[in-house]
Amino acid sequence: MTMGRTSGSIARRHDDLIPGDVLSALADLGVEVLGDDGDNYKLRCPAHLERTGKHDRRPSCYIHSHSGQFICFSCDWAGSFARFVAYMQGTDSAHANAWIASKGTIGRALRLLKGDDRHSEVEPGEPVSEAQMVLFTTPPEAARRKRGLTLDACEKFGVRWDLTRPRRCWILPIRSVDGELLGWQEKSKRHFRNYPDGVAKGTSLFGAHIDFDGPLVLLESPLDAVRLYSAGIDGGKATYGAHASRAQMDLALGMADTIILAQDNDSAGRSARTQLYYSYRCKGSVLKYWNYLDTGAKDPGEMTDEEIWDCYDAAYTPLRRRLKQCAA
Repeated sequence: MTMGRTSGSIARRHDDLIPGDVLSALADLGVEVLGDDGDNYKLRCPAHLERTGKHDRRPSCYIHSHSGQFICFSCDWAGSFARFVAYMQGTDSAHANAWIASKGTIGRALRLLKGDDRHSEVEPGEPVSEAQMVLFTTPPEAARRKRGLTLDACEKFGVRWDLTRPRRCWILPIRSVDGELLGWQEKSKRHFRNYPDGVAKGTSLFGAHIDFDGPLVLLESPLDAVRLYSAGIDGGKATYGAHASRAQMDLALGMADTIILAQDNDSAGRSARTQLYYSYRCKGSVLKYWNYLDTGAKDPGEMTDEEIWDCYDAAYTPLRRRLKQCAA
């Protein structure tokens, strides 16, 4: 079979087609499916050798079972199903789409490619639909592994993944304490957005609707809360950023007798932590500092499971520590 690199513009075409049965189309292309997580098919990247000079010995290429969008997390090859077909057949976009059309297409796929149902704007005050979240996919195994997140943790917090180009980002739901969907936060290395614009994320905490035992660990990033749960700590809640609003702190104080402040280990995080401690230390809950020890990590998301537990167990009350130091 002759394979050639196709133009990157193919992945941007809005008229690229998708077969009604992606799995059958992959079989017709001679592609071996290595796994299926319910939303994505895992396979060896066919362009890996050409792009990197090495065989794909640790497959991390995924194709979404409905939209046909694909991405290789190793070599960053990505695009529409038509681009995938064009590469496999060594042909152009027109011939690739003609081949897909011969397999039968689905109208919903076109809407998914355009993102009409996921990212259509809503009027201020208009509720966000749960159906919009359903159109996102389960975070691929490679993306979860890179951050140390388990599938169970992602499902617990309702974390999803947007596979459409150019986003390819985490979808972090913003819910009220009762679980009502208010919107979501889109996050990747190159992309960040709160949806819809003006969503009242400061009125809730990420994971606020999830029951837990023990101390509440207050974090900046929602993904850090998912990371803690993956390590076995279920009290992680996040403020969607370094700033914690009065409403968020009131919510946290009403949820736990002990709150561990685990803001990022940088100047902004330490400043926010200190301000929170002295503003709320007499409001009914015991406030402690997350102890980063000698990990050198910027946040819990950069730690191993063992480091997370060590830092969690070493949480301390700053005033009590200062008194001990003075007594010594």
